[in-house]
Amino acid sequence: MTNYVVSSLTLAAVLAVAGLPSATSAAVEDLPGMDTATNMREWLKLTDDQVTKLQPVIATRIEKVDAALAKVDAAEKPDAMGFISEYGAIKKEFNTGVTNILTPDQLKQWGSFKAALETDLVQAGAKKQLAALQPALKLTDEQVTKLQPAMATSTQKKIDVLQKLADSGRISVRDKLQAKKALEGINSELEKAMSTVMSPEQVSAYKASKEKSKDTK
Repeated sequence: MTNYVVSSLTLAAVLAVAGLPSATSAAVEDLPGMDTATNMREWLKLTDDQVTKLQPVIATRIEKVDAALAKVDAAEKPDAMGFISEYGAIKKEFNTGVTNILTPDQLKQWGSFKAALETDLVQAGAKKQLAALQPALKLTDEQVTKLQPAMATSTQKKIDVLQKLADSGRISVRDKLQAKKALEGINSELEKAMSTVMSPEQVSAYKASKEKSKDTK
């Protein structure tokens, strides 16, 4: 049941960032991790109004984390402490937004599943990134599905590297350079994984888009 409840909370984010129909109108097969939309409402007893209100809260969380990671990824000397501080503030804002929408009984369930929800949010973030890349890279739906695990793994690894560095306390210039090297290694792993799914032209277009993104930071 845990996976189903967690999936129900992240569903709004997936639909919102992917431009899919809302939970109130989507077909059963459009609801990942759920048997039916009715089950989603039953498990958390979400009203249509709550689902509508949760969508922008979750979408904002995903967008802000993506932006924070992109900023630190583009930096020559990543500010791990700055990222972790920003990441913590984003999570706090998200938690406040959700708790303001749920009822006291729903909040009891929410507290139990927040940790597991983080994994689903990373997955939703990967979906958002791929949805943004799909038109420019001319990715097929099948390619998007195959790329999502690698994209999500890359995001989580970056967060873990920065969290570990921040937990170490005082961070030297050397530490920042090592973090940069680690992030570049993660990006290389992602590009290698993408090359098994994408054509050489698509991989080149992806790399070009990343460089362009760095130039605008």
